Amino acid sequence: MKLYWGSGSPVSWRIQIALALKSTPYSSHRLNLSAREHRSDAYRAINPRGTFPVLTDGVLVVRESLAILAYLERKQPQPPLFGESAETHALIWQQVIEHDQGLAADADIITRTLFRDSGLDEGTDKASAAVQRAANELHRLDEELQNNDWLSDDAPSALEVVNYPTLHRLLRAASKPHANQIGLDVAQFKDDYPALINWADRMVALPGIDATYPPHWRA
Repeated sequence: MKLYWGSGSPVSWRIQIALALKSTPYSSHRLNLSAREHRSDAYRAINPRGTFPVLTDGVLVVRESLAILAYLERKQPQPPLFGESAETHALIWQQVIEHDQGLAADADIITRTLFRDSGLDEGTDKASAAVQRAANELHRLDEELQNNDWLSDDAPSALEVVNYPTLHRLLRAASKPHANQIGLDVAQFKDDYPALINWADRMVALPGIDATYPPHWRA
């Protein structure tokens, strides 16, 4: 297997986490986004859409992170990321989709506002509303984790795979100089979401997870 990915891309990051949780060996190709490698002829020969991540396995090319997660679950069923039963499988998929439509979508709005030089110039109302919705969802996750180590059953699942990058995106956004203009304060995360922060600490302690952290964020 070979994974083509972008540093800081949450959908790339989730695949790296899934591969780490499954202890799946693969070769890694970090795309040079500043050089627009994902738009190059060589990359488009692999994925004509120019999107990432992409997982190749022999002649098979799988794009879109949810499709890659589904493939990995069938390719290497153990340890399962979508549960053992049909009921748990459905519930985890339901929550993964809801995450992408909810918290992850709000994180997109927040990061576009704070990561772009002109983001705040376009107004803060939309981003402030996204912060409020995100806070509600983070509180919900925090409550779930107050009596549980993981978001589903007793082991990391696809819910960890998708929520972990999103939490770190929000933490990074909250550390930006003007984050308070849209109601974000990185210092408040530990006070407001202590169980969620402890969960993130458990995640990073798992084998291979720390290595998935976006390299350019470390700088």
